[in-house]
Amino acid sequence: MANQISRRTFLRGSLLVTGGLLAACAAPAAPAPAASSGGEAAPAATDAPAAEGILLHWDTFRSPGTGWNEERVQTFMEANPGVTVEFRPLTGSSQQDNYGKMYAAQAAGDLGEICAFDPSHFQFWRAIEKNIIMPIDELVAAAGTDLTEWYDLFMSLQYFQGKQYGLPSWGWAGADTLVVNAAHFKDAGIELPGVQSRDTSMEAIAEWAQSFYSEGERFGLNIGHAEGSVVTLTRAFGGDLINEDGTQSMLLEDKSVEALRWAYKLAVEDNVLPAPGVVENVASAQVEGKVTMNWGGSLNVRNFDRDITAGGVDPSVAEVWQILLPTLPDGRFPSQIRGGTWNIRQGTEHADVAYKFLLHIAGAEGSLSFNTVSGNFAAVRPDTFQELIALNPIHEWFTSSLENGIAAHAPANSRGREFTDVVTQYTDLLLDPNQPVPFEEGLQNLHDNVQAVIDMDPA
Repeated sequence: MANQISRRTFLRGSLLVTGGLLAACAAPAAPAPAASSGGEAAPAATDAPAAEGILLHWDTFRSPGTGWNEERVQTFMEANPGVTVEFRPLTGSSQQDNYGKMYAAQAAGDLGEICAFDPSHFQFWRAIEKNIIMPIDELVAAAGTDLTEWYDLFMSLQYFQGKQYGLPSWGWAGADTLVVNAAHFKDAGIELPGVQSRDTSMEAIAEWAQSFYSEGERFGLNIGHAEGSVVTLTRAFGGDLINEDGTQSMLLEDKSVEALRWAYKLAVEDNVLPAPGVVENVASAQVEGKVTMNWGGSLNVRNFDRDITAGGVDPSVAEVWQILLPTLPDGRFPSQIRGGTWNIRQGTEHADVAYKFLLHIAGAEGSLSFNTVSGNFAAVRPDTFQELIALNPIHEWFTSSLENGIAAHAPANSRGREFTDVVTQYTDLLLDPNQPVPFEEGLQNLHDNVQAVIDMDPA
């Protein structure tokens, strides 16, 4: 695997994997010491530090309230006497709100030494170019870290312009599957496709959305309106949301138009999908038998299975299944490969100790508990994934999209918040049956506003 992954080719190449999730890459060679993107010299790797009165701050919105962060902090401090790690949870109303808090904290000189600016939230390159996070190649080399411990496709997300800036945190294929209540299919006498079948057509999904709908009682299908859902909707028909370079909306291309017209018919013309805000908690509604199919991803499938088990739900009311989206003519599977990264703030005085903490949260034990304790989905390490399969064989359902998924396309200007906000806002308007707009008008507004964001100056 080549070390360099450009901003324009986010997830191209190594994320359009040929060896797949089950073949880890060779460890990238560490580049020679170099200046950071902001012009400051990267801290030189040192011998093991004398851990005496060292204080590190960990700022993250990942997993507050689950106990995972506190356990990682406690076990690290027990193993490293003299080091104190202070966990400072970020609790904004949305993930993008929390990035705003981190940028403000950096401007005020108060950003934690351990932080995360995720590529799949389109913040990674922005944080590098603003000299917020530091390259860690020398720290990796000094620690002798075996980078083959993580899968190739998620390791590739950690690089920009030949330098490594983090270790993998979370990773999955995005909204690549319909989370299905099998009880409804069985009750209707409809044979379910195999959990790894790719033969279900979009026409069949639309027919099921209609047939399982019961006014005031049940929705046959729920479709998300956020960016990660809209991009997979367009890809299911062979279209896309934006181009690979992140400079052009693709929403007026024929295949994307076909995808959104498919959703518009179900949502507005036939009025069989939930209007925005009608179902307050789709996951709970599905457990209660009020939603048959929820267009989500592997994490949602796993959570549905967990909630059914935890609630002792009768199988006649809810039973977990999944229906994968159909294979595209080019052989790829509709998906949006997504992943995150743990980073170290530029200028951190004890970067070597901070890197040890990164290993503690991204290593085998930390990654496994990130899944099992905090409820995240991190299919980023072979050992973690095999442990997850051993704990619950349902994880075997999720391999195909990771082996043959489609890269996420990032806005070239790193306008992550504006991009994700505008997609949700104008998809809500397009697919709202309570305040209907003509399809062509709603689609044009969605396209124009997406294009306006990606035409903005770099963040």
